[in-house]
Amino acid sequence: MTDPPESESAVASRAMPLARSERLLATMALMVASAMQAADATIANVALPELERDLGGGMVISSWVVTSYLCATAIVAPLTGWLRRRFGARALFAGAVGAFVAASLLCSLAPSPAAIIFFRILQGAGGGVIHPLAQAILLDLYPREKHGRMLAAWGATIMLGPIIGPALGGIITDLSSWRFVFAINLPIGALAIWGMCRALPNTDRGADLPIDMLGIALLAIAVGALQVCLTGSVGQSWLDSLELLAEAATAAIAFIALAMRAQRTGFTVFRPAVFADINFALAAFYNFTTSALLFVVIVFVPALGQGPLGFSATTAGLTLVPRAVATMLMMLLVGQLIAKIDGRILLTLGIGLTAAGLWMLAQAQPPDALMWIVVGSTLQAIGGGALITCLSTVGFSTLAPEMRTDAAGVYSLLRQLGCASGVALMTAVLRATIDANMIDIHNDLSSSSGAISPELFEIAAAQAYSFCFQAMAIAALVMLPGVWLFRIRSLGRPINEPNSDNSRADMRGSKL
Repeated sequence: MTDPPESESAVASRAMPLARSERLLATMALMVASAMQAADATIANVALPELERDLGGGMVISSWVVTSYLCATAIVAPLTGWLRRRFGARALFAGAVGAFVAASLLCSLAPSPAAIIFFRILQGAGGGVIHPLAQAILLDLYPREKHGRMLAAWGATIMLGPIIGPALGGIITDLSSWRFVFAINLPIGALAIWGMCRALPNTDRGADLPIDMLGIALLAIAVGALQVCLTGSVGQSWLDSLELLAEAATAAIAFIALAMRAQRTGFTVFRPAVFADINFALAAFYNFTTSALLFVVIVFVPALGQGPLGFSATTAGLTLVPRAVATMLMMLLVGQLIAKIDGRILLTLGIGLTAAGLWMLAQAQPPDALMWIVVGSTLQAIGGGALITCLSTVGFSTLAPEMRTDAAGVYSLLRQLGCASGVALMTAVLRATIDANMIDIHNDLSSSSGAISPELFEIAAAQAYSFCFQAMAIAALVMLPGVWLFRIRSLGRPINEPNSDNSRADMRGSKL
């Protein structure tokens, strides 16, 4: 007769009793898999022109190669908690990385546009599990007092992926073919699977949970339609696009149906109870909003440089390099400080630096625009680095261990939706502001019977970018008071963790 599988709570609450070498090997496997997954969102971008020429399909295939991956990742992420409870941590990690690697190989062999889009969906499904599962396992591997430092190192590793992804993709494409951009994941993924299976014990074996097919389908439709709608809305007018309206309506109907089903039968695919924890609920909100601010800057700064300011592509791209380094260094620094300084002070500092950086970006006008962009973007990135580490540490600090994987899945989803929502919203604001500025310029020129030159259009666009950065700076400052709602004094022990005398007696008995 076999022993019943241990619950996720029992395994996680004692921080996985591993030898130091095993814990280090498991940590490295998590870091490698997370960096691989993060890099794959951008590594293919440089290879897209060659992919278009090889497979055909024009710009449409390029858009869907990126969008299909992001949508699949967003759909699967909130299911990670349920998948872990059903299959166990080690088996799920190996399965997710294995699926990611297998789909990467299929992408490298894709014979047609339809095939590579389908394979990218499979790849995104595996990648959607890797990120939240790695975060949850990392929290289980280490005691609570080391969570801040380990999350900082893990976050810095994830930041490194998108930085080196485009450069690595360009080198591989130039030396060989776009197909090897995907094939490179095979040895990396195999190394991650080997490290995790060798280090992590198979005590978390999972349970035979029922499969809520209708709930999973509704969640997939809702998240997928919303992600496609937000991604496709960039550069388009909602009023002129029936496709966007249909996607938004589909997402709304699916979310309503999911809520009605939850009231009648309850959720089985993930635990909405994670939002009952005030620290996680606040961290999830700030994760959504700060992700929007950070990602909009990454999109807007190169566009501003190559557009109204007239920078070369190389110069516009290099303006983002200092911010990437600054973000990583700040994340590591905050990981060391968060155990010594009130997290609310660090959050206040991060939001303040973010707002200051955005205000400096709003001042980027010729002839000293480059200085304002580099300094402002870097300052905003330093604030973002403080926010990323602090929010993830404080947000998970008071959750019971068995809730971490569900929370990590939702947290990952909100980050992606925040990025997509921020770009969609601010792009719409940018277009409306440019149109308004052009009307003002046209009215001024009408009285002098002049014509609108390209130079005047660039001036109108530069002013619109400035307005957008000012609006985001104000939005950041509006969020400042809310950081003091975090319950930092409860960081010592999860508020949902048993602490009664009977629980302690049971624990002593289990040791005997």
